[in-house]
Amino acid sequence: MVETDGEQAQGKKLTLGERFKKLTERNLSLVAFIYVSSAVTAVSTFISAYIAGGHWYQQHFNWQAGEYSKLAKLHAGYTLEKFTEQLGRPSIQVAIRGTSEGDLTQNTFQPRSEYWVDALTDQHNRVIAYSVASCNSDFNPSFDFWDGQQARVVKLNKTRFSSMLPSVVNAGMVKANFSGSLGPQYYFAIRPADSTTMGRSYAWGVTNLCPWKAVKPTHPSATWIDWVSRQIQRLNTGGNAIMLHVSELDKLGRDIMSEYAVNTYAETAPRVDFNVYPEQIGANPLLIPPGVSLVPWNGPTG
Repeated sequence: MVETDGEQAQGKKLTLGERFKKLTERNLSLVAFIYVSSAVTAVSTFISAYIAGGHWYQQHFNWQAGEYSKLAKLHAGYTLEKFTEQLGRPSIQVAIRGTSEGDLTQNTFQPRSEYWVDALTDQHNRVIAYSVASCNSDFNPSFDFWDGQQARVVKLNKTRFSSMLPSVVNAGMVKANFSGSLGPQYYFAIRPADSTTMGRSYAWGVTNLCPWKAVKPTHPSATWIDWVSRQIQRLNTGGNAIMLHVSELDKLGRDIMSEYAVNTYAETAPRVDFNVYPEQIGANPLLIPPGVSLVPWNGPTG
């Protein structure tokens, strides 16, 4: 005589696995649901691993593209909020009092160890001056602008300093400071604002915030110091900084500027000039902890 399921259940208590098996044998929709759920979980796990792996790869091997995209969205004249959306919170904030634009705040960002961004803001949190300095020879963001006569492209750690001297000779300026190993050391070419640049000023050059990349050095590093010292004596500036027209550059000045690639680019909002910076254009190495930057010494080598 064959026992029924009810009689089996009375004679023997089924295990959890046996009960689950009987349930699934009688309910095909449940089986399908379990199968689909397992497949979805597996696919989701794979996608999560793929995204995590892609993020890791981008952070370590293809990080430049993401940073270039961030910088392409920023310009002087935007709000500080726009900068923090792309770069995060500033690493350093310093008040600057009594400039031609009133009281300002210097906001210095370090989104990655390879570069610095500086944003000078007014009392309305508008960025009136903006700069980028690359400390890695493989980080080469490009910046396009109109210098009054032609379109220009500056590519950090690639573009030679001398090739970017302002084409408008009467307007182009060179600003330099070589104040010793513990002070700011920089050389900037400046295209001052006028109607042809839509009221914006532009600058590019080298600063000891980051290493200088030699393109073809033919002079010892001391040549830079000697050249600035002679200009200071000639111009009788009474300090460590000089400002002269591009037309006043002698052959040695142009030669040493042809040996290195620019590591810094800067621009201002309309109707603002670089005099809003009390010391040097862009991030000031003296405001950055030595353990974070490479100060006290970056500069020409050879």
